[in-house]
Amino acid sequence: MAEQKRLGINNRQDQIISLVRERGFASIEMLAEKFGVSQQTVRRDIIYLSERNLLQRHFGGAGLPAGIDGLAYPNRKVRNAQEKAMIGKEIAKKIPNGSSLFIDIGTTMEAVAEALINHEGLRILTNHIGVVSILCEKTDFEIILPGGLVRNKDRAIAGETTTEFLKNFRVGYGIFGIGTITDDGQLLDYDYRDAQASRAALEISKHKFAAADHSKFNADAMMPFAHASEVDAIFTDQTPSEAIVKALEKSGANLIIAGQQ
Repeated sequence: MAEQKRLGINNRQDQIISLVRERGFASIEMLAEKFGVSQQTVRRDIIYLSERNLLQRHFGGAGLPAGIDGLAYPNRKVRNAQEKAMIGKEIAKKIPNGSSLFIDIGTTMEAVAEALINHEGLRILTNHIGVVSILCEKTDFEIILPGGLVRNKDRAIAGETTTEFLKNFRVGYGIFGIGTITDDGQLLDYDYRDAQASRAALEISKHKFAAADHSKFNADAMMPFAHASEVDAIFTDQTPSEAIVKALEKSGANLIIAGQQ
């Protein structure tokens, strides 16, 4: 409370900061609905907090500034950790020994890497240092890491250099983390650089798997990189809403609920 008073932050603004720290991004529309205020009021809150380097303004919402982004990733890593582990194991069942694959960034992708550690002869392309640190324990894996900007908050490698590097390869399997899946089957991410890299990797992958725990159903990500019709399967831990299920059925993507197959 003393810190709030010192910075001139009201209770709503403090809760906005907490939401953004938990989610990585929050849209103006969602915040206005949650707090029962106008979108203009939320915009003023975001401007106020951005000026104090407590949030970073984005088109349509707010994320965390670089100085405190590091708080978000450890929180995300433990959030729904058991569910992510289940998803990782389900995906690992679909990957034959000796496969070539791309593994995306994110905490769910680290769970996938953990589940793959007992495979043999994998050739892995990834832009996630966290995935590399897990998989390099297995000495017969070949791991390729692109160049680019290392983002300290989540150990991801991002940027135009990364995207262009990925285009040079072809892999048997692409495994993608997603920020959200929407009622119309859109797969979105929070950062346009991540969306661009994922899009490039999608196009070089023969078989395409997307992974999202239940907290990603209709979340606040805003950068589309694919539609469900472009992937072979979506792995999750709970049955999504009826609208999402119908969108997946229409798209032809296989819905795989971890622990129910």
